[in-house]
Amino acid sequence: MTFKKISLLLLTLTFSVSLVSQEPLDHSKKIYKAPDGKLYINKELPVYLRLATSPDEDAKSHLLTSEDSKDYTNPMYFDTEGYNSIQSPWKVDPETKEYVYPKEEIIFEIYADSKPPKTTVDYGTKNITNMNNKIFIGEKTKIKFSSNDAISGTENIYYSIDEQPFKKYSEPLNLENEKEYLIKYYAVDYVGNAEKPEEITIVLDLSQPTTKLKIEGDKHNNIISGRSEITLIAEDALSEVKSTYYQLDNNKKKPYKYSIKGKYLTEGDHSIQFYSVDQVNNQEDIKEFSFYVDKTPPTIVEELLGNTFIANGKEYFSGRNKLKLISLDNKAGVKEIRYSINNSEYKSYENPFYLSKSGDLKIQTIAIDNVNNKKQTQKLSDRSNVSYVDLSGPKLGHHFEGPQFVSKDTFFISGETKIKLAGSDNESGFKKIDYRINEQEKTKEYTEPFSLEKEGLYTINYTGYDNLGNTNTKQLLCIVDNKGPVIFHRFSMISEKQKITDDKKLDVYPQHVVLFLSATDSYVGFEKMYYRVNDGKNQLYHGLIEDFKPNTEYSLTITAYDKLGNKEKEKIGFFIE
Repeated sequence: MTFKKISLLLLTLTFSVSLVSQEPLDHSKKIYKAPDGKLYINKELPVYLRLATSPDEDAKSHLLTSEDSKDYTNPMYFDTEGYNSIQSPWKVDPETKEYVYPKEEIIFEIYADSKPPKTTVDYGTKNITNMNNKIFIGEKTKIKFSSNDAISGTENIYYSIDEQPFKKYSEPLNLENEKEYLIKYYAVDYVGNAEKPEEITIVLDLSQPTTKLKIEGDKHNNIISGRSEITLIAEDALSEVKSTYYQLDNNKKKPYKYSIKGKYLTEGDHSIQFYSVDQVNNQEDIKEFSFYVDKTPPTIVEELLGNTFIANGKEYFSGRNKLKLISLDNKAGVKEIRYSINNSEYKSYENPFYLSKSGDLKIQTIAIDNVNNKKQTQKLSDRSNVSYVDLSGPKLGHHFEGPQFVSKDTFFISGETKIKLAGSDNESGFKKIDYRINEQEKTKEYTEPFSLEKEGLYTINYTGYDNLGNTNTKQLLCIVDNKGPVIFHRFSMISEKQKITDDKKLDVYPQHVVLFLSATDSYVGFEKMYYRVNDGKNQLYHGLIEDFKPNTEYSLTITAYDKLGNKEKEKIGFFIE
């Protein structure tokens, strides 16, 4: 079938564009002719073919009908997404009206498009986090949209902010105010295929978190006791707190996980710096709190006011004598003194009082400082105890017998090491030592050296008593390590075959292979390593092992020692071809 000129006319339905709140705009399905001349049609549109003998717009044309396919034409629809064609059998030379050789078909290209574009969002920063179906951004930013359409291309992108009517996107959206934004968007291609609107909620979080320091337990001004705990409480109004950090004194900065217990702090002055970071990396200004840990209870001194008489080692006094109680405290200050005579109910001490009861008197006193450190004492009036006042506890010390290794302020020992505790007092005399291993165990009286069998970190708190009940406490931190190093071996090349001998499967290596040994230890570190080849002597390992004999089976026994003398053995077998 030959044609002088074929003109393709496609009729489409048009729709009015209405703007209703944040609902998507109406977009007509249409035909689009691209700058490169390609013709695109919305695949859902009906197609009618008309024939004209002139290219003029107002030229008379005739609607084409098909006898063969009349049930599927007028209208017809394109079946293929993308490239479609309308064809005539052969090309004819416009001048000669003869076939063009070699014969070729005449093809009219048309591109059918039924797929909408796909839009992506660029948030303008990597400082984002996604929580609870919301996107949190930690800085002022510009939101950019880009869209891709596989066939006719994207014509426009539309957006709506906070339920406002949709607008055509032309430049990035500036988000500058700290608030929650509801953003909807979609794209339309050149033939009217509209993407289903997507919705995102963006929260612009420009505020720092806030961290508060709270003292749980005893507190007086900035003084706490060994029973107190320091708790850091962080809050963030928008994206939530990601991490809280603190630095205690001159130690390294650490992430905060648990409260800081006063019992693990040394007595004296301390300072803590702390801050928090939220999920979008807004960092709080560093805060600092200076405090003092007071673990020392007050001391009590009893003073008899009036004349006394001492005979045969006893001190006698009359009913006119008064007892004065004096309490001293190292830091927090004395809050209260109470006393009891002969097991009577305790009374609050305010002024010196008469000792008017006859016979021997038992005087019990309690002094409490402002962070509730408490000291309790007991005196009997038939003892000569007023002329000399002993305020200090015993001197304490410890040492180890057996394997030991010191790194910084931590002692490493083995299960065979004996721990010895000792005390002395040059005044009223040393009485005893009580100790407790870790917090879980009960307090025991020290009678002889002891050892710790199980591996792990131990905290040993021990308290020495003199004959007046004065105390002194020390703490020992040690780690028990009973395991030897972990041994590693590596050949200089990979074995590519194996040999079975005496029901053993051995890796086979060439004679020039070299064997390397190494070892690591989790606690105290590797010390030295020996190896024995077959039934030979033990040799100290210095470097690589080589010079193997051909056609020989080898058995290598390796022994590694850590700095505590813990050892580990390993045996390897192989064959040299």
